[in-house]
This record gives sequence, structure tokens and C-alpha cells, in this order.
Amino acid sequence: MRFSEPFITPFDLIMQKTSRNDSERQSLLLVTGAIEQGGRTLSSVLRKGPLLGVTGSARVQNVQGEEVQEMDQVGQETFLSLFRRSRAVLSVLSEEAEKPEILEVDQTGPLLVAMDPLDGSSNISVNAPVGSIFAVFRPSTLDQNVDPEKLFLESASSMILSAYLLYSVSTSLVLSIEGETHIFTLDPDSGEYRGTGQAWRFPENGKIYSTNEAYVPLWESALQEYTSWIKTHRKPPMTLRYIGALVADFHRNLLKGGIYMYPAETGEKGRSAGKLRLLYEAYPMAFIAKNAGGSASDGKRPILSISPHTIHQRVPLVVGPADLVSEFHDRTGNPFRSS
Repeated sequence: MRFSEPFITPFDLIMQKTSRNDSERQSLLLVTGAIEQGGRTLSSVLRKGPLLGVTGSARVQNVQGEEVQEMDQVGQETFLSLFRRSRAVLSVLSEEAEKPEILEVDQTGPLLVAMDPLDGSSNISVNAPVGSIFAVFRPSTLDQNVDPEKLFLESASSMILSAYLLYSVSTSLVLSIEGETHIFTLDPDSGEYRGTGQAWRFPENGKIYSTNEAYVPLWESALQEYTSWIKTHRKPPMTLRYIGALVADFHRNLLKGGIYMYPAETGEKGRSAGKLRLLYEAYPMAFIAKNAGGSASDGKRPILSISPHTIHQRVPLVVGPADLVSEFHDRTGNPFRSS
């Protein structure tokens, strides 16, 4: 993709996609601006990580029982501080916090943000790509006395924007709103995120599949057979590409055409409910995929049709171009219609 004049910024996109009389417009601009600034900050810190000594474990566990990396804490503090300063976010739900945090607002249309502030942080110590993921919801009520967990669960069906940042050779911001997905690249000289203005769609005839094949023995037999089929009998056969960070694997597949799979696992040490979090990993990726001509499921039903019952709920995830997701369902015995 070549970025040259004329280009648009995320600000331009929000202005194009929202009404002048929309009470949420200013809040969306402020929230998106906070995500942009957080991306600039983390991009800079990550480049200096080994020099700053922040590439290792923080020696604590998060609410998920997972080892927290030092950069997880940097990401959490960076974005939470920016959302606080925006005064446009009613509450923030994060992978790194047990409970959502209620913030002070002065905008007439405040929003809710669910985030994974640093996805794939275990990749940092080997200088591999990592990212940040966001889902933005319209709150079901503006009453700040409402239990914030209940607020997120009741507002989950009202996602209006999702985004992710990818920190790699360059820093990308992928933003999805009003039925379109757009890709922006951070210009390190100007500090601007620049895009072509053209909505992005999954390429046709994708041939990539992304999954951790070490877990195949823990999958249901139908999923094991599907994985064998795509390597040996599918015409044309597919090729495996797997980085181990959701943002990085999804982004490659978004650009080149491919399906990402993290199914449920069986067995004593398996994750029968899935591994990825619904509200701040599966939901935003499903929203981005849908608006780019793709779809997402938990292996049986559309991700965006699932009503969460806990804020850190886990789900399996299958996401990619609509034809590949449909093919996955046909081959595994669960015919599928995207929501």
C-alpha cells in the first residue's frame, strides 16, 4: 500500500462518518485521539525497550492468572491516563485490571472503552510484533452510580468503533467504524497517522491459516480433520503462518487473506471455554473483520451475536475472510451464517 498525497487522518475519518449534530462525535474524536497518542508513546518506548530495561516479566499475575510483562503495565498506565484526560470515557475495562474503572467525564456523549493494552507482550523479549486492541461502546445509561461491570455487559451489543495498533517495522492503526475498516500508518517524522481514505477489504482467495498446531491434539476431532484437510487435500493447499500475537496474525491475514483460529481445547489442561477474551479481543476483531468483508465465530455461532455474562469471559475464535470462515464451518459440521 502506497501512502502519498492526498491522505486522510483518523480525525478526517471520524468527521466523515459522524453527523455534525451527533453528540458522540466529540467523544469519538477524543477517544480516537487518545488511542493515537498512546500508540505514539508505546511505539517509542518499545523501540527503546532493551535500553530502558522493560522487556521482561513484572513478576506478578493479572486477573487472568497470566504473567504480566513490564510493558503490560506501561501500556495499561499509558492508555488509562490518556482516557482519563480525554474526559470522554465513562469507564475503562482492561485485561490488566480485575474491575472496570469509572472515570470523570464532561462530554455530553461519553463512551465505554474495553482494551487489551498490550497484546502479545511475551513477544517483546524477542523483538517480535505486539499490539493494542480497543472496543468502544455506547453506554446503556449515563448513570455513574451503576455497577460498571453490569454497564459493560448491558452495553456490549452497542459497539460503535473498534481499533488496534500494531507495533512492528512500522506502527499501524486499524480503525473500524460505520461499516468500513481503514488502515493508517504512523509517520514518525510528523507524528500523524496517514491513510489512503479507501476502505480496506480482505483479499479474495486467501491461502493462509494461522493457528498454534501444538494444540491440535487437544481439539475436537472435526477440527483436527479440518487442519489435516487444508494441508493435504484442499485445492489449492493453504500455508501456515503464525506469530503468536493476535494483532500481528490478524493484521497479516487482513492484508494478505487468511483465517485465524484459536479453538477451544479439551483435556485436563485445556481451555474448554477458549482462551481469548470476548469483550476486548474477540469482539473488536470480529467488528473489524465484518467491516472488511469478513466474519468471525466461536466455531459454532457469530462472535458478535454472543451476549457476555462476565466481563473477562473467554471464547474460541475463528476469524478471517467470509469464504474461509464459511469453509471452516462447512468442513467442521457447523454450517454458519455471519451476523
